[in-house]
Amino acid sequence: MGNTLDKVKKALDTEIEAILHFRENLDPNVEKAVDLIFQSKGKVIVTGVGKSGDVGKKIASTLSSTGTPSYFLHPSDAAHGDAGILAQGDVVIAIGKSGESEELLNLLPTIKSIGAKLVGLTANPGSRLALDCDIVVLTPVLKEACPLELAPTSSTTIALMLGDAIAMALMELRNFQKEDFALYHPAGRLGKRLSLKVDDVMRKGDKLAKVSSDASLEEVLSEITKKLVGATGVADASGKLIGFVTDYDIRKLLNDGKLDKSIKAKDLMNSKPTVFESGIMAYDVLQSMERREKPISVAPIVSKDGVLLGIVSIHDLLQKGL
Repeated sequence: MGNTLDKVKKALDTEIEAILHFRENLDPNVEKAVDLIFQSKGKVIVTGVGKSGDVGKKIASTLSSTGTPSYFLHPSDAAHGDAGILAQGDVVIAIGKSGESEELLNLLPTIKSIGAKLVGLTANPGSRLALDCDIVVLTPVLKEACPLELAPTSSTTIALMLGDAIAMALMELRNFQKEDFALYHPAGRLGKRLSLKVDDVMRKGDKLAKVSSDASLEEVLSEITKKLVGATGVADASGKLIGFVTDYDIRKLLNDGKLDKSIKAKDLMNSKPTVFESGIMAYDVLQSMERREKPISVAPIVSKDGVLLGIVSIHDLLQKGL
């Protein structure tokens, strides 16, 4: 087992050394490539064959999700009509360690004829890909992690990292912010945390539990039970929150022998509950509720002037996948 672990570490060390070598010898043309993409009015098309194609798919995805519209185009598919996605003003990023793949090279005349710009990522400065590119970014590979020096390993890692670095540079140039990221990732947990507001989660309207300060114990219990949130807000005639009653408050009085039918909402309520203002992020509310010295499971949501707008529970927040 130890021998196997040594083999794994050796492969990792080889790739790390290759990455450091690449970083120390970074081709300054990468700046020209980033500028070309940034200034372009078109989209970015990423292409490559084999493992380079797999890397290209990931690069295209990362570019798109960080503010640079991008698509992956397989050279074989391009030869059968999919080259129609290309347009004048686009930038094509072609990935190929050797720069001599026939499928990839067959696509180059089409790219030129359409009028798209071509950026090549290759380790071979004398390759046909390098010679045909508008900008070539060399990706020297110190050594593949493959003991046979055959399977693309260090070379694909370098191409992937370079693609990520280009995407991150463009992201900063475009001033791409958290809100933009959330817009492109609405279904993921991160997207929800960045975009979902407490107003989107809280119980409101007919689902809002609310009583007056003079509401009887029976009315309070009825409202809590009917609205299924485990609490009710207590509001004045103008709708402003003046207190909050949870089922825990009622159970505590019952356990202490202090609960009787004549008690009113104003006698039950907490007049200084933890409240959250409308418009704040739902994830921030969840964090606040969970990280208190004494965590709470339900809280009222109010407007800037204190009007009760809703109630949110930790169950509601977690159910949204936060």
